Amino acid sequence: MDMIDKIKLMAENFNPDFIKENFRWREIEIDDEEFTELDFELNRYLQTNITKKSKMFSLRMLLTENLRTGTYSLSINGSIRKWYFDKNSRKDLNYYEFIDCIEILGCKLGLKKGEIWRMFKVTQLEIGITLLLKSFTNDILDCFVKYRNAKRDDKNVTSVYFRFTNYDLLIYDKYLEILGKKELTKTDKRIISKYLMLRFEIDINKVSIPIFKMKYHKLSSLKSNWNELPNELYKYLNAIKFVDTISKKEVINENNKPKISKNDFINWSFYSYMKITGIHKTIMDFNEMVLPNNKSKHFNDIMNIYKSHIISERDYKAIILYELKKKTDRLYNKGNFRYINT
Repeated sequence: MDMIDKIKLMAENFNPDFIKENFRWREIEIDDEEFTELDFELNRYLQTNITKKSKMFSLRMLLTENLRTGTYSLSINGSIRKWYFDKNSRKDLNYYEFIDCIEILGCKLGLKKGEIWRMFKVTQLEIGITLLLKSFTNDILDCFVKYRNAKRDDKNVTSVYFRFTNYDLLIYDKYLEILGKKELTKTDKRIISKYLMLRFEIDINKVSIPIFKMKYHKLSSLKSNWNELPNELYKYLNAIKFVDTISKKEVINENNKPKISKNDFINWSFYSYMKITGIHKTIMDFNEMVLPNNKSKHFNDIMNIYKSHIISERDYKAIILYELKKKTDRLYNKGNFRYINT
């Protein structure tokens, strides 16, 4: 479980002397006469430290020269967690290792200790967590039905996106993603029957937007606001509208139908429609047909009608939020840190 994985860093007015002298850059052809771009894949270790069987993970660096002003900008993009741990790419990246990772990166760029924090801004950021849950949650993705006015995308059966212009919320089955499209083995099927590796990510494509800018736009701010990351994950996951589509549905005995009130009949009719149409198609119809006045209240009313006809076996959302808090607390409170030399 990691809280920060992929990141894109940007430094303006960067002095390129050290990295141009020490790295073999590859020129990239671009359709702009005012700029030139050089590309380099930065490895954590020297090639001599890696066996032939090992696969190194690189960060992509892009050095851009403005020919009109003679200035340079440097962008760095990739998974800093995989870059830091390299072969042990599933290991957690805690606060101290995050600091160590960035300092190592600064050293490789020829910067003095601490200088990288002041020079670089964060332009893109992935905050994520993977939760190991029991198998009763295997159909849990279907329960995440709505997030504000985001577009829900579930075209991939193993993942659900809630998309905005500048950021996405993503929930998916991590184990199935690791397996890819290969045929499941007996071991895979046994694991899936017992556990669910639920991954939740906040993928921020533009950190400079107001809701993220103050906390994460500067690399130094990201470091100082590390303790906000668990709250960020909890806040966004909790804000997703959750409807239990797993538990049993209440059924009326056809041979002994109870007498019900008018309101109960209307509610049952609504529920029957949702059951036949499907919860997600119902939400799509609601968004297209209902006027915006008090739309949020009306939506909650409809979802409450659905929930009232479900015999809930467990509070699934509460279980997920509890596991999230437990894991983020453990990662944030890690104190065993050993400096790893470059």
